[in-house]
Amino acid sequence: MRGCWVWLTIAAAALAQTVPSGVPLRVALERRVAIKRAGQPIQGRLVDPIYVFDREVLSSGSVVEGHIAQIGGVPARRRLAAILSGNFTPPREVRAQFDALVLSDGSRLSLSTSLSRGTAHTVSIARRPNRAAIRAFTAPGKMSRLKSYLLGMLPYHRQAWPAGTLFNGVLQAPLTGLPPGRVEARTEDPVVVQLKAQEVGARLLTPVSSATSRRGAPVEAVVTRPLFSADHGLLIPEGSRLLGEVVEAQPARRFHRNGKVRFVFHQIKLPAGGVQGIQGYLEGVEADFDAHLALDPEGAARASSPKTRFIFAAISVAAAGLSFHQDYNAQGVPDQDLAGRAESGAVGLGLIGTLLAQTSRTLASGIAFSGAGFSVYSNFIARGEDVVLPVNTPVKVSLGARGDEAGGEQPARRGLH
Repeated sequence: MRGCWVWLTIAAAALAQTVPSGVPLRVALERRVAIKRAGQPIQGRLVDPIYVFDREVLSSGSVVEGHIAQIGGVPARRRLAAILSGNFTPPREVRAQFDALVLSDGSRLSLSTSLSRGTAHTVSIARRPNRAAIRAFTAPGKMSRLKSYLLGMLPYHRQAWPAGTLFNGVLQAPLTGLPPGRVEARTEDPVVVQLKAQEVGARLLTPVSSATSRRGAPVEAVVTRPLFSADHGLLIPEGSRLLGEVVEAQPARRFHRNGKVRFVFHQIKLPAGGVQGIQGYLEGVEADFDAHLALDPEGAARASSPKTRFIFAAISVAAAGLSFHQDYNAQGVPDQDLAGRAESGAVGLGLIGTLLAQTSRTLASGIAFSGAGFSVYSNFIARGEDVVLPVNTPVKVSLGARGDEAGGEQPARRGLH
């Protein structure tokens, strides 16, 4: 085993300047980009460093250049929901592609990445949350957020990616020509028996969804950052595989009951081929803020509904009821009640509803009731949200060893303790 490990170490050192295909480059935009046309240039920086085996080959902050590769349409369901909210320019399906990496010395390397969709608000969610663990990758300044919010209220507005929008550009070809990587630690035989209470960063190789995953379905992840001991010895190299299975899956149901999924890892497969039994639990996950994901104490990922849905539904119902109320002035003449009509219209069609409601009290009531009905249906009657963790989702896994079995294979399925 040790001879194989030494040979693998030498080979890894020789190949450490090459990032293999299939590795995602997580790129955040440096500035706001208004979507105008395909081919429009964009620029961002790497959010996370890239490791190969035991060393860092690309540092975070490296400049990445690309372009808008594809501007698609809008699904009918999303367009209808947007119109009912007063938005007549819902966001189109736009994809980016990255073409070049700018190194610290100013030299450029050509890239070939897959098309990727931007995520404007990405957060890191921990099983034991704290202020440091839950953070937004894309947290622009208050004025920038206010400007985006106000622009979004307009019925017609240009689509844009805000500063910090995050992309996962998967390498379609190996990235070569990198400068020598910095060795992080001594490279020795892995001592996996020391893994108790350790935490490792990885990315999913298997998509996991509460809607489609079933109990017993295999789950695989790959370690993205090497793990070292306190004395800087290598414990787990980058590229090690975590093997596990889904142990609980509950799809979303009607009446806004959200989905839930839990999976665990029971093996780690090292690059040299040895397999070790472990107990690995989901400790953290990075996801779109709008997905409203949360992790319970057992490590199950679930969709959580924001409490504001009760407030918005109550406001819309109250506005619909008050739309029938008619005030009269001192002379007994019906009051136009411009503010009341504006509120009724805003409930149904946003800003444009506010304007339309001024033309007729009956129209204002109709808009208010349609908005209230849509709000009640979407927040209380419609199907809830499923948990969707696509391929390459970054995760944190807490590990513990179940005995030293690195020298041989284990059965594919073992009981969990």
